[in-house]
Amino acid sequence: MQQSAVHIDEYIITERLIAGDPGAQELVYDYYGPALFSIILQVVGDTAKAEDVLARTFIQVFKNVVTYRETGSTTLFGWLMRIAREQALKEAAVMEQDEDGSDDVVKHDSSLLQRFANRLPAESKTIFHLCYYKGLPKEAVARMLATQPDEVMVKLKDIMVAFRKFLGE
Repeated sequence: MQQSAVHIDEYIITERLIAGDPGAQELVYDYYGPALFSIILQVVGDTAKAEDVLARTFIQVFKNVVTYRETGSTTLFGWLMRIAREQALKEAAVMEQDEDGSDDVVKHDSSLLQRFANRLPAESKTIFHLCYYKGLPKEAVARMLATQPDEVMVKLKDIMVAFRKFLGE
């Protein structure tokens, strides 16, 4: 017997989350957790820290799910990704500050992602910033840059290849 893929109706699941339904929270965690963990791990590079960041991400999500509709995010997953990225970037900045042994305010260029982004050519940096930091879909970025979504996607793929190389340095 073949198992069918699970589909989450985002409106219904959001309503259940707002109502504080623990079953809905578990479903969202199980459904989206692995993808969010992967995104977080790419940023922080440490499994234990990534697990902590994932937990903090879901705590923030479940406490603030009522704001999801106000954010303008088109999908629940897009909103979750934005929160996960924000949490991961905060953790990466803290980790880097700890490595430096510095008590100074974390500098603009101190996070791993920011250092990577600063190496990119101007157009790639813009695409990376809009897609990764802002969480905008490639279609919106394409409209902003007066180009085709496929061109944005190709550049994003190139950026991610460059990011993997950067992490290997």
